[in-house]
Amino acid sequence: MPGVSARGLSPEERRQLAVNLTRVLALYRSILDAYIIEFFTDNLWGTLPCSWQEALDGLNPPQLAALLLGMPGEGEVVRYRSVWPLTLLALKSTAYALAFTRTPGFQTPSEFLENPSQSSRLTAPFRKHVRPKKQHEIRRLGELVKKLSDLTGCTQVVDVGSGQGHLSRFMSLGLGLKVKSIEGNQRLVERAQRLDQELLQALEKEEKKNPQICAAWATASGIGSPSAAEPGDPPGPPGPGEPCGGLLQPGTSSGPAGRDADSAGPAALPSGAGLPC
Repeated sequence: MPGVSARGLSPEERRQLAVNLTRVLALYRSILDAYIIEFFTDNLWGTLPCSWQEALDGLNPPQLAALLLGMPGEGEVVRYRSVWPLTLLALKSTAYALAFTRTPGFQTPSEFLENPSQSSRLTAPFRKHVRPKKQHEIRRLGELVKKLSDLTGCTQVVDVGSGQGHLSRFMSLGLGLKVKSIEGNQRLVERAQRLDQELLQALEKEEKKNPQICAAWATASGIGSPSAAEPGDPPGPPGPGEPCGGLLQPGTSSGPAGRDADSAGPAALPSGAGLPC
């Protein structure tokens, strides 16, 4: 299936694609809600139209894949045992028309030209335990949230379903946003807390090794002593605007020349102010 690539679309075409996707998602919401991981939906089969049930009843997963996705096995030919209802055929055609391409049609992002496993736009603490794809995602999304926060005057960000906290950690410690993380999986919460402690320990060690960096950052930022915490606030790590908080921000000299055309990263640090990779 060739799929749609948004890169070659004009802004108006992108808006229309978003409208079409939204309409389809709203129309087939009950089916989309069936994509589940940790819970089951009661009587999901009963929510399908009767004509769909008659067409799909008795098909095993490989047959469904062949008929719905056009993915027959080697040497097989797609054959329908009955005439499918037009509404089901319409969903199949719409899915084909609006599906995004699975074939990469773009160059490697500039942040991975030097090292395909490490983003040059993230300092080492934010890359630790994070796959390259996730590194790219948290950087782009975090910077987008930062832009929106600056434009709207938003002072609080809530990360619902924060998982291991990679995005929250970057937005809070890397971009200086006030972030509240919400996660229902206790195992992920404990993992996020361990990663938080690892980052704080790394920052503390770097501060002891390079105290001159903290002083240089504070001077360049016009910052004196750290501001006092509000009553009841637990002690936390310094943000990017406080002494040594700049150690968590990437510098422009740490990676290859060039930046993503549609992305603006955080302010560059003084030379040598980044954490070692």
